[in-house]
Amino acid sequence: MEINKKENITDMTRGPVFPQMARFALPVLFGMLCQRLYNFADTYIVGHFLGDEALAAVSIAGTATYMLFSIIMGVTTGVGVVVSQFYGAQKEDEIRKAFAAGGYVAAAMALVITAAGILTTRPLLGLLRTSRELLPMAAAYLLVIYAGSSATMLYNFSAAVLRALGNSFVPLLFLILSSVLNIGLDVVFIAWIPMGTAGAALATILAQLISGVLCVWYTFRMLPFLKMRGRERRPDMRLIREVLRYGIPTGLQMSIISISDMTLQAVINTYGTVMIVAYGVCMKVEGLGFQLADAIGSAVGTFTGQNIGAGDYDRVKKGVRSAYFLNALCYGIFCPAVFVFAEPIMEAFTQTPEAVGLGVEYMRIFTAFFLAGGILVVYHNILRASGDVAVTVLMGVSEVVTRIGCAFLLPWLFGYRGLWFVSPLTWTCAALVGGVRYYSGAWEKRGNAEKTAEKQPEKQ
Repeated sequence: MEINKKENITDMTRGPVFPQMARFALPVLFGMLCQRLYNFADTYIVGHFLGDEALAAVSIAGTATYMLFSIIMGVTTGVGVVVSQFYGAQKEDEIRKAFAAGGYVAAAMALVITAAGILTTRPLLGLLRTSRELLPMAAAYLLVIYAGSSATMLYNFSAAVLRALGNSFVPLLFLILSSVLNIGLDVVFIAWIPMGTAGAALATILAQLISGVLCVWYTFRMLPFLKMRGRERRPDMRLIREVLRYGIPTGLQMSIISISDMTLQAVINTYGTVMIVAYGVCMKVEGLGFQLADAIGSAVGTFTGQNIGAGDYDRVKKGVRSAYFLNALCYGIFCPAVFVFAEPIMEAFTQTPEAVGLGVEYMRIFTAFFLAGGILVVYHNILRASGDVAVTVLMGVSEVVTRIGCAFLLPWLFGYRGLWFVSPLTWTCAALVGGVRYYSGAWEKRGNAEKTAEKQPEKQ
């Protein structure tokens, strides 16, 4: 296959491992940071123009939208894994067919998410114990987000395909554009046109739609080998099943984790608006920290998928060791910085002294455990991309059991401060499950078995 010589994509099956992974992860990280900075700007604009109650409502709605993004990320991850494996195996025709199959799955799931989300918005907010004062604002935000889920799917699908082919730079450019548009539209729909929390959601959807359309345009214009011909446009049930084989467990794993997150949010909500505001701001910072892990994990996933396709398992292990080092490097800078500047960070979003104090407490606790969270993401991506998807669901179940159990037990034992240890203990326990599985070598045996099964018909 000659596409490497003429297309802006990267073959990760050869060359020095660490520099290659770092080069791939850096644009992903910058893109995620831009998105996270937009989230900070969004939080600031909502809090500044609409007040603490609107900020609390958007924080609650943000927890609820994680369920939506879990399904979207599951589908797009499934597409990315299949495309990266075919690319590593140098099967150009199969890449196009997988691209088409993934498109059909993504379109169908976007419609399901839209319908289900709109129908379950208020019951979901009720399960989160949302107060009567916050319910209308949170519902207005969620309804717009769910109605625009196709725009979210469009960008994530096209970006996942590009990253699977080793191109993490172009998704970065369109993500930066989306973030800038989002901030500008926030000002328009919140400050100039007083649409309240619904305006913040509408700004997000319109920005994602524009970036998604541009990403798809680039994909077809600059990567002509992806243009499908004749039968390649038809749904290939074999590849649809393959996309779902990776996508459903990933979506399930992320969805059940979101359930545990919502349970913790529901417990937080019982402590009142001040606690909700403090926790909401901390979630922004925690999310920023996980962008580091997600960028490294994205590199691990693409690297593993391509090298599994090429049958080079030793190179996969080198990639995992490089990911360990990248995590240690990134969190060695991030965690001390958050610990030191926790108070100014909180004061940037709220002037309520009680909320500032609560947020500083939590930030200084979770920074001590962030490396465990980063390693957890590495294990998720190596196991998923190698085809060992069942254990990633088990890791998700361990997160649910730990987070829900600790969310009720620790406050009973230690008061509200017990809540600050719920997520750190959850990351640590799930990372231990992933580590045991990775070092058992079961993922490698599974990959070898699948390769043998693929070759078997050719021998008959």
